[in-house]
Amino acid sequence: MFNYQDNRNIWPKCTKSRCFYVTNTLTLMQKKIILQLIIICVILFTLLITLERSWYNMDKITEKNTTVEVNNISRIQSAPQYMQTFEEVPIINSNIILSTTDMINKRLELNARRQKIENICTNYSDKELQLYSHYPNIIIDTKHGISWCPIYKVGSSVWMKNFATLAGILTDRIMNLVHQNVIQINSIVRQAFPPDLNFNNTLKKLDNTKKFLIVRHPFERLLSAYRDKLEHIEGREYYYKRFGRHITYRYRRNKKLNETKLEPTFQEFLEYIANERYFDEHWAPYYDTCKPCTIHYDYILKFETFQEDYHFFIQETGLRYYLYRKYDLKNMNQYGPTTSTLLKKYLETIPKLLLRRIYKIYEKDFQLFSYSPDLY
Repeated sequence: MFNYQDNRNIWPKCTKSRCFYVTNTLTLMQKKIILQLIIICVILFTLLITLERSWYNMDKITEKNTTVEVNNISRIQSAPQYMQTFEEVPIINSNIILSTTDMINKRLELNARRQKIENICTNYSDKELQLYSHYPNIIIDTKHGISWCPIYKVGSSVWMKNFATLAGILTDRIMNLVHQNVIQINSIVRQAFPPDLNFNNTLKKLDNTKKFLIVRHPFERLLSAYRDKLEHIEGREYYYKRFGRHITYRYRRNKKLNETKLEPTFQEFLEYIANERYFDEHWAPYYDTCKPCTIHYDYILKFETFQEDYHFFIQETGLRYYLYRKYDLKNMNQYGPTTSTLLKKYLETIPKLLLRRIYKIYEKDFQLFSYSPDLY
């Protein structure tokens, strides 16, 4: 040991990163040991840099197998937990092939749906200038010749997976990230099919593709949205903070309920819609979301006949050869699907006057797509 106070026996030795001190009395052997340690550190540092570069290059090679670049995915990976959704995914039998007779009958049925919409739309007046803000919502796949206006809570998870498949990005790695809620499949689909900012180009693309949308009974969709986003806080904290807390504060009459239930009831949710008419994408009217009177859709598919409509569509458009995957139900609502029977149970305590007000808000959806409020 040497005395730090004796500066005469100490001389500095500096490298690029730091300075340290050794005594003049170091032996030759000690100097050799220090030199060897420095060489070993340099070798280890160089080896570490080489390994990091190798890992990076391997990641890049893996990502080249998809059409989504690494930097795009990294931006999506920050998707917050509240974005988790539990879609009611219909079971699809990928082995079904409709007969010629079934295809003809389904074509007649879909033609009737289109014709009714055209007839009813003559009673409405839409401003064409409003179209521009709605076209970006439509996913356009020019390669396969289809365009889809997504309506959430109506089997949208199935078609998000379909478009991811058509884009060539539905790899096992991506699906694992989706199931872990690290990324959202709708985000990567939007990146794979970005909207064209040129309005005229968008019109041309739409004209050259088969346009479709999927609808379901408006009351069932409202209940599905409520159960998925607001009925339970766990995993839906964002929706509780954005909507649920305000709804219970504004529309809860039984204040004792606050002691046992923080989430809004279905009636409170309906009162919020009836009074404030503020729509999230999960319960916005079809008429406002997809503009069926100004965008002439070639196919109007329905959730109630999802399997028949689905197979008819992919057979007629030639997509059956691409969409052969059997979909899993990992995103299924853990509390079960929203059925007409379940809806009747929820509506037992809903005042008829409130239900009529809700009907008036979604009246165009009922009329255009042949749904009746009298079922409930």
